[in-house]
Amino acid sequence: MPIVRVELPHGYSRAQLTQTRLAVKAAVLQTLAPKEAKYDYVAIREVLGEIGDGVPIVTVDLRPGREPERKAALAHAIAQALKAELAIDPADVYVLFRENVAANHYCGGTPLPDWVPADR
Repeated sequence: MPIVRVELPHGYSRAQLTQTRLAVKAAVLQTLAPKEAKYDYVAIREVLGEIGDGVPIVTVDLRPGREPERKAALAHAIAQALKAELAIDPADVYVLFRENVAANHYCGGTPLPDWVPADR
C-alpha cells in the first residue's frame, strides 16, 4: 500500500498528468514499497492554486513501519518526478506522510495486515 494523492493546479494535459502518475508510482516502488502490489494507488487531483503558493501537495497515506530514510527517499523521488515531468521546482513540492494503523485500512471489507518489509 500506500495511497498517494498529488494535488496540482489546473492547466496540465491529460498526457502530462498520466505520465506524472506513472512516474510517482515508479518512485513509490523504487523507494518505499519495493514490490508492486494491488494496494499501490496513485491519484492526481487538480486544485485551485498556483505553483509555489500551496501546491503541489503530495499526501501519502500508509501503514506504520517505514523507516524515515525510506520516506525521505520517496519525498525526494516524487519531487524529482514532478521536476522531470512538469518542470516544477522541487522546493515547491510539499509532501505529507500520514500513518494509520493497518486496522484502519480496508480492501474489499477486510483490514490489511500490518506492514512488513518485502524482504521479510
